[in-house]
Amino acid sequence: MASEVSICNRALAMLGANTITSLSDGSTEANVCNAVYADARDAVLRAFPWSCAIQRATLAQLSTAPAWGYDKAYSLPNDPHCLAVLDVKESTQYRIEGRTLVCNTDTATIKYVARITDPGQFDPAFVFALACRIGAEVSYALSQNRSLSTDMWGLAERAITEASMYDGAEVGREDITATLFEGVRA
Repeated sequence: MASEVSICNRALAMLGANTITSLSDGSTEANVCNAVYADARDAVLRAFPWSCAIQRATLAQLSTAPAWGYDKAYSLPNDPHCLAVLDVKESTQYRIEGRTLVCNTDTATIKYVARITDPGQFDPAFVFALACRIGAEVSYALSQNRSLSTDMWGLAERAITEASMYDGAEVGREDITATLFEGVRA
């Protein structure tokens, strides 16, 4: 089972750097991993609608409507934190503004990417993709080698693409059709 430390150690091993015992062990490696871990995790979570991070929620309507453009405003979920709204069941016409969803419907039920902080919930391919992303983010700080850093960013991109293909293979027909056409909407 993956942990924050094991994911960071995997990234450090790719760089030929020293491994860590915790994100706060005081080493340079731990300090740079600790500095980037949460943002790297969230960036990889936002990169694709990973099955381990999909949540659904009915939103609470806010008492104050938007000043113009839409009739209703809804508060996005905070726990687990909503990283990206994928779909609003009742409407294709909506907008995310800060931590608010605005639309013209009387209810708002969403499918979204949640911030998953427990690495034990991550798929092994996602763990590798995250380790590659962390490796890319810390590579120059630890090695001062631009070529290695460039290579790590390329590896991270490929790892995220490959992991998303594995994850994307586990959806039903309805989600596959929606994914194929989601970029076509105006």
